[in-house]
Amino acid sequence: MNRRSFFALGGACMVCGCAGAVHQLPQVSDNHLSLAQSEVQGAGGPPARRALTDAEVDDIMRSALARIRPTAEQTCREMNVGVCNWQVTASGNRSINAGAGANGSIFINRGVVEYAANEEEVCLVFAHEMGHQAANHLATNKRNTMTGALIGAILLGAAGAAASYRSPYAGQITRSAMDTGAQVGGAIGRISYSKEQEREADYLAAVVLYRSNVDLDQARGLLVTMARASGRKDTGLLDTHPAGPERLAAWDRAVAEIRAARGALPARA
Repeated sequence: MNRRSFFALGGACMVCGCAGAVHQLPQVSDNHLSLAQSEVQGAGGPPARRALTDAEVDDIMRSALARIRPTAEQTCREMNVGVCNWQVTASGNRSINAGAGANGSIFINRGVVEYAANEEEVCLVFAHEMGHQAANHLATNKRNTMTGALIGAILLGAAGAAASYRSPYAGQITRSAMDTGAQVGGAIGRISYSKEQEREADYLAAVVLYRSNVDLDQARGLLVTMARASGRKDTGLLDTHPAGPERLAAWDRAVAEIRAARGALPARA
């Protein structure tokens, strides 16, 4: 697929039914991004892992979850959009990662706790995944993928038919183009708004932490740690997550807005 076809599919996915964030999110200026990039660069290389026993990891996870879960559930019900009943599990994986799955499932890796400098940072990770569930991002991504696949099949199928209408293999070429269009369109539909959803999950996490009286400045440290661990400085077109500096800058903008609004949710998109 050439570059022109790729961007045509991407633009079609963005205007034909794909959905991103539920709320209006603050914009990040070049100045905000530059400051965040300088901070991450000055923070040093890859972060160090803490040596913790199994019991210490479990205690930190349980305590962090207990601090924010009641407020997170209340915030989710206030939004009235997504899943508010969550099944939270711990994973022994030692990477800095967590995730949200079907039917309200949330997992958090042991590595999150080992790299976190304090319990507030672990609270941020739990609240972020709860934000995904509260905003119904999983169902939205599924719809985006299906919409993108349909648009891709139609556009490239039509292009294939037009290009091969005199060929004896026109039907085969058209079907192949439709299959390729569905695959690429589905991928574009899936990633078109995923970065926006990641920023929204961070915003909702900040709301939950603010309402739970968790120190937002202490929680912020994990974003710097994750930025150092990934090493990515800029967000690419095909990235599903914002790069570390962009995520840090968006967090700071969100926190300023949340503090000014005393924890109120932003306007709907």
